[in-house]
Amino acid sequence: FRIGGSLRFLSHAETIRVFQRAASRAGVQIAYSQGFNPHQQMSLVPPRSVGVESDDDMLCLWLKDGQTGIDAEALKSALPEGIKIISVETSEAKNIPEPISARYVLNVQSQKIDDGVRKHITDMLANDKIIMNRRAGEDSRTRPVDVRPFLEAIKAEAGEFTVDCKISPAGTIRIDEILGLLQLKTADLIGP
Repeated sequence: FRIGGSLRFLSHAETIRVFQRAASRAGVQIAYSQGFNPHQQMSLVPPRSVGVESDDDMLCLWLKDGQTGIDAEALKSALPEGIKIISVETSEAKNIPEPISARYVLNVQSQKIDDGVRKHITDMLANDKIIMNRRAGEDSRTRPVDVRPFLEAIKAEAGEFTVDCKISPAGTIRIDEILGLLQLKTADLIGP
């Protein structure tokens, strides 16, 4: 699915709730977990950062026994403006698909991209390691993380940075870390 506009500010949990309600309105019978506090079995893979638009997010949900498919048109019409379903597929797989890459496109003021920035990117990608201090939790503790294995490519052209990232069981690079590496602030971004 695609998510944009003001809905890009929904958190992970809020996005799940939007789909739970839409599925209910569309008559999609979602399976529930077992245990003391059962909940509908849905997963966003991987979680999207708040404020980031996405052109290709994935929601996995488990259907109740006996339900073989989803009425995609009914689900599309039950979603709010700002979320658009691109495709619906059913699978017999028991495991959640694991993404292997992500692409971030950062629209910036054109003066932010010059020869100095391009040299900085080239020098940075030539390093074997790029150590960043990652915040570890709710408090101010940080831990060093090598983000270089997660960076595949960075292109800077025509008022736009394109960053291709790897996603692995070890993790990935975060959007705020990408901004830090590119020496950008949120105010430098152009967008809706």
